[in-house]
Amino acid sequence: MPRFALLLMAMMLGACSPGDCAQPESIEPRPAGSLTSGDRAALRALDKAYAKAWLVPDAAAREQALMALFAEDAVVYPGHGTSPIDGKQRLRAFWFAEEGQPAAVEFIEHDTLAIEGSIALAAITGHSRIAFFSRGTRVAQEGHYIIHARPDDQGYWKIERMMWNARAPE
Repeated sequence: MPRFALLLMAMMLGACSPGDCAQPESIEPRPAGSLTSGDRAALRALDKAYAKAWLVPDAAAREQALMALFAEDAVVYPGHGTSPIDGKQRLRAFWFAEEGQPAAVEFIEHDTLAIEGSIALAAITGHSRIAFFSRGTRVAQEGHYIIHARPDDQGYWKIERMMWNARAPE
């Protein structure tokens, strides 16, 4: 009788539990450190929370909600060849400059396309659409983004790196 059939029969008879029996040769073991369904759900929620934070009506609450999603040493690579922005303080100054009025986001959508990685570092890729008012001008864009996230000391996923491209909608 093939090894797999013997293992299956032993498990059905209660001779061993799935955790106690050797894995059959035809089944690949789960790679150590791969993302669980809970990780994937948390990463999808992080992606949605980023978009949702931009829609918070109160500017101070919007800033707080958005910045809470980033690691202290995060680096953001804005589109259009803008230099990378490193650290939450610089990112805060970029998005919420004291001398200017923060952009008012009319709508933003993030459609998650893929979540890949390990329990130490994951990548979220997707397609985005946004319309916002900046200095009295309405800007509408669509494009793709990638978010690298890692868990913080408490186990919450935080944005470590983020990059996007944007173009006017077709």
